Amino acid sequence: MAAAAGQPTIRPATAGDAVKLAALAQRTWADAFGWSVDAPDVDEELRRNRSAEYFLGALGASTILVAETGGRLLGYAQFGRCEIPEVATKPGAELHRVYVDREFQNRGLGTQLVTAALAHPGIAAAPRVYLQVWEDNAGAVRLYQRFGFRTVGRTRFTIGAGQVLEDLVMVLEREHPTA
Repeated sequence: MAAAAGQPTIRPATAGDAVKLAALAQRTWADAFGWSVDAPDVDEELRRNRSAEYFLGALGASTILVAETGGRLLGYAQFGRCEIPEVATKPGAELHRVYVDREFQNRGLGTQLVTAALAHPGIAAAPRVYLQVWEDNAGAVRLYQRFGFRTVGRTRFTIGAGQVLEDLVMVLEREHPTA
């Protein structure tokens, strides 16, 4: 997506972004959740699901859009096949992750990333788009609600070496998805 002067550009991530993307992902996840998770589990989560190796593999299995300006990554959205067990029987895509660097939050960048993800051919035609979100992340919940996502349940997942947590499951139903 082209950007106006001074505005971030949103584009598909490439393998060349893996190191910067990992640094951004580790920083944004730790800022958002690190304080609420046991220290050994934080380390394991960052190593397993927020490393350059993780992102190199993820680029083959999902789509990742990055927001950047001047070569600096400011945020990202990752989406693809729905992997939430509680909704696996209902066809749809999943918005796996949307993170914005703390310094750039509350400037509309999360909205831009979600808009770009929902318009991307990878999920634009999906009849439903699911996501998981921590209910205590009020800003994220409000962001998704503005797009029409509604809470439909909960899911449990494991962080790091075994800490079990719970997230809300939200869905955006699209009767007439964009082609």
